[in-house]
Amino acid sequence: MNKIKIAVLITCHNRLKKTKQCLKALFSQRKIRNVNLEVFLVDDGSVDGTTKYVANNYPSIHLLKGDGNLYWGGGMFVAWENALKFNIKFNYFLWLNDDVELYKDAIFELLNSPNNKKNITVGSLRDPSTKKRSYGGAIFEKKLFRPFKYKVVDVNGKYQKIDTFNGNVVLISRYSYDKIGKFDKFFHHIAGDTDYSLRARKANIEIYLTKFHIGTCTRSKSINKVKLSEDIFNPKSLTPKVWFRFCYKYGGFFWLFYFFYRFVRLIFFKFYNKK
Repeated sequence: MNKIKIAVLITCHNRLKKTKQCLKALFSQRKIRNVNLEVFLVDDGSVDGTTKYVANNYPSIHLLKGDGNLYWGGGMFVAWENALKFNIKFNYFLWLNDDVELYKDAIFELLNSPNNKKNITVGSLRDPSTKKRSYGGAIFEKKLFRPFKYKVVDVNGKYQKIDTFNGNVVLISRYSYDKIGKFDKFFHHIAGDTDYSLRARKANIEIYLTKFHIGTCTRSKSINKVKLSEDIFNPKSLTPKVWFRFCYKYGGFFWLFYFFYRFVRLIFFKFYNKK
């Protein structure tokens, strides 16, 4: 049997403790004897000893360096480019955040989603302190004039189709990559995962959420400030430049209205609250 070849893409910046936990869990996976993992890790200017630790303890990892200005999207873009130049044609590309600690059967679960050779599979994660969902996926609510309204999906013991996702753990088939390519470099700092999922749906690529939580990841403080149902896509977290790009790409005929509506609403509520 030919081995399944997966390029694992990771970017990190000054989170050595979390990176250690992430790598330990990754290399402790079960039920993947027929899987070959090649890890491409971008250390984006860390000064906490990340590069030295990875080089000394995981010599098989392809260690790449950034200057501290790549951010998540930029770092993942660099990792992806290097994976594509490697002398192996990968069957899958796995996005993995360095603050994720995978459960033992995580990759097995990702590889067993429906039609997995042509789809994208997203790992649902839970917060280690609350034991509740922290990151995963969502579906369109399909409300009139609300193109950016989503409903978060939690695990239910079955693989579920979703429309968009957080990029913490995402398995992208070679077929999907061949149809939609890498990240849009414009979203190097934020929202690159949401953009990629919307591009996939435009290309009729199916996206599935895992049956169970496949690891842990603590919800960030910035995410905790918004409702759980809004954490996939919260326009308030986007700069005007990024919000403009999203509206233009995915807002349809009324994209300009959606762009300005956000700021009109913000001004209105500020004025209203002063009364």
